Amino acid sequence: MMNRERLYDIIKNIKETLSLLDKALIKLEVIDDEDIKELIKSSVKQSFLEYFILIESFTSLCLKELKLYRISDDMEKSLKKLYENNIISERLYLFLNQYRRYRNRIAHVYKQPSVEEIIEFVKDNKTNINEVINIMTEIYKK
Repeated sequence: MMNRERLYDIIKNIKETLSLLDKALIKLEVIDDEDIKELIKSSVKQSFLEYFILIESFTSLCLKELKLYRISDDMEKSLKKLYENNIISERLYLFLNQYRRYRNRIAHVYKQPSVEEIIEFVKDNKTNINEVINIMTEIYKK
C-alpha cells in the first residue's frame, strides 16, 4: 500500500512551493529595487528546484508502489517508467524531462539558465505543473 502520509506531505509541500513561486513572480513585476529583485530571482530559482525535488520524491513513491523502483535508475529512467505504466501522459513525460534538464543545469552550475528563461518555462507550462499535482491528488484519493 502506498505511503499515503508521505504522498500527502509531498502534495502539501509542492502546493506551498508553487504558492511561493507565484508570489515571487508577482512581486518581481512590481518591485523596482534591484537588490530586492535579485533576492526574489534567487527565490524563483530555489522554488523551481524544490518543485522538482518533490517530483523526484513522488516518482520514487510511485515506483516503489509499482515494485519498479531501482536505486540505480536516474530520473530520466524513472520518468519513463511512470509514463510506461500510465501514471503520466506522454505530454507530462516530455514536460518533466525538460524540467529535469533545467534542474540539472541549475543544480550542477553549468550552463545556468537565466531566471528569465526559468520564468518563461514556468509560465509556458503552468498547465503541466498543475496537472502533476492533480495526478498526485487523484492517487491520494484512491
